[in-house]
Amino acid sequence: MGVRINRVKQILKQGGTIYGSATRLPEPGLVEILGYAGFDFVLIDAEHGAMGWAEMERMILAGLATDAAPFVRVVKNEPELVMRTLDLGAMGVMIPHCRTAEDARRFVNGAYYAPRGARGIGPGRGTRWGAVPSDEYFRTIDDQVALLAMVEDPEVVDHIDEIVEVPGIDVLWVGTGDLAAAYGVAGQTSHPKVVEASERILAAGKRKGVAVGFPARSVEDAKAAAAKGYRAIGFGGAESYVMQYARQYLDAVKK
Repeated sequence: MGVRINRVKQILKQGGTIYGSATRLPEPGLVEILGYAGFDFVLIDAEHGAMGWAEMERMILAGLATDAAPFVRVVKNEPELVMRTLDLGAMGVMIPHCRTAEDARRFVNGAYYAPRGARGIGPGRGTRWGAVPSDEYFRTIDDQVALLAMVEDPEVVDHIDEIVEVPGIDVLWVGTGDLAAAYGVAGQTSHPKVVEASERILAAGKRKGVAVGFPARSVEDAKAAAAKGYRAIGFGGAESYVMQYARQYLDAVKK
């Protein structure tokens, strides 16, 4: 028995595209549902969500019960947060506001064990509580950790070529919502300034062979993003699906 294989990493290495969704309510069942629906990964949003560490752990376990890789979006780029999230069993971590190459290196440093990084030693679930020999765990686990860095600030565009040179980042995730707000057009994620910034980030990722992620808001958005070359596509969250289909139903039956 070895460490759990991260299918998302395999897909990206083969040049494929990964699809994910998210949830921010502290409900493991939502993660489980999204996993069984067939998403490649489920993003547990601990930046904007209400979950504590215990709730996060249960949500990660719900993801591990499915074929989807449970990823966690931490509140900030702190090595201790990244380490603890991985120790709880997350197969990937997303950090917000990666603005510079130094931010990217800090992220990598907290996620990988020496010599690639400086992650603190405290394996538990990653070793399947001792079922995986320690030497095998340390030899193989870094290759199964997915790192997603959100690029969502205007200044990041000027540093993007430096950021993509940092080894270890699997996905640069374009944060169109925060970009729009920073450009003074909050909510206008299709504004020309946001589109231009997104395309510059995508181009940099393509040049270096780093996957770039995009938050699609519809099927058409997702198809268009994939056609442009985005290789990580997000699609809303479980809560938005409940609202969307509940309103559709009520609008139809109450006419």
